[in-house]
Amino acid sequence: MNRKIPLILALILMVMYLGGCSSLSNNEKKELVGEATPIGVKFIKEHYDADFILKDYAVDDPAVHSRIYLYGYIKGHEDSKITIYYNYKTKEVIDVSGPDWFIDSEVPKYKIPSS
Repeated sequence: MNRKIPLILALILMVMYLGGCSSLSNNEKKELVGEATPIGVKFIKEHYDADFILKDYAVDDPAVHSRIYLYGYIKGHEDSKITIYYNYKTKEVIDVSGPDWFIDSEVPKYKIPSS
């Protein structure tokens, strides 16, 4: 039993070390959001001809995946929540979610033809 204790302790320390190294600081998160926001705003303008207003954000830990969630609304529709999903490694918008009226307003050249 005494041999198992150092092994277990080593595993616990390794998990704690790796977990601590993979998280982002608040400054790093703010910097990533600062890069993501103009790209998200431009995406909404091009794809939906609308003005996105950022209210909040969440940044996933790199151990999970490289995603930022930009929460906001469209100017003039403050009660309708819009979320932009952004990959901070590839620096591109992955998806957008919101009410049907907004998603259906996508500019025709960006719509995927239905089969």
